[in-house]
Amino acid sequence: MPPASSPIKHIKFSELPSTQAWAHANSAQWNPVGWTAITAGAQTEGRGSGGTHWADIPHSSLLMTLVSPALKWTASYVFVRHAQASLTVAEWLESRGYAVQLKWPNDLYLNGQKLGGFLTEAYWQGGTCTRWFLGIGINVTQAPEGCAWLQGLELDGMAEQLAALLASHLESPVGSDVLDRYASKLLGWRQLNRFRDRSTGETFAATPKFLSPDGRLGIQLEHGSVRWVGHKELEWLVG
Repeated sequence: MPPASSPIKHIKFSELPSTQAWAHANSAQWNPVGWTAITAGAQTEGRGSGGTHWADIPHSSLLMTLVSPALKWTASYVFVRHAQASLTVAEWLESRGYAVQLKWPNDLYLNGQKLGGFLTEAYWQGGTCTRWFLGIGINVTQAPEGCAWLQGLELDGMAEQLAALLASHLESPVGSDVLDRYASKLLGWRQLNRFRDRSTGETFAATPKFLSPDGRLGIQLEHGSVRWVGHKELEWLVG
């Protein structure tokens, strides 16, 4: 894969409350002609999807937000790019010997434990995404209790390698097989799983079988019907 067509601006900190929050608050620091990669050795207020808190052991994790150049992505295109970015990271780790899996829609797992996650956000003008933010947190040399980490992988240089790879892939046309490849790496895909309805608290069994281009999951209930859900509607119970 060729390098990104525009240079990447790297902004590095020893510690931040949140790379994602810093990226939003400092638009004047964005690369005017390409991608911007903001990294920190530690975060004191790291954010996950849905307002959750991301905890890390200082100076042991990849903590990065990648800010796109100006874009004109349609709304239906944004989740496909999220899937493409998730696949890029997962396949990069697989090439280094780590049998990772993705948990819909934002998590990265290794050996049944959470390894990291993704947080994607966007600026919109009408129905067009004009700027895209990809937050990544991965436990590399240590992890909080109960989480996975990448034993044997060095943190030095990881942000630069992944930022270049992601920018290159995200500037390239999306392959027609991206959603199928993404789905095939999902933890529990086409297997009976437990879910919790966030609005009612009800737990139930279903089999994830379908994925739409806008990121909705099609789950087959035990009586055979298919229910389509967004990520804020259900919690996918693991373990």
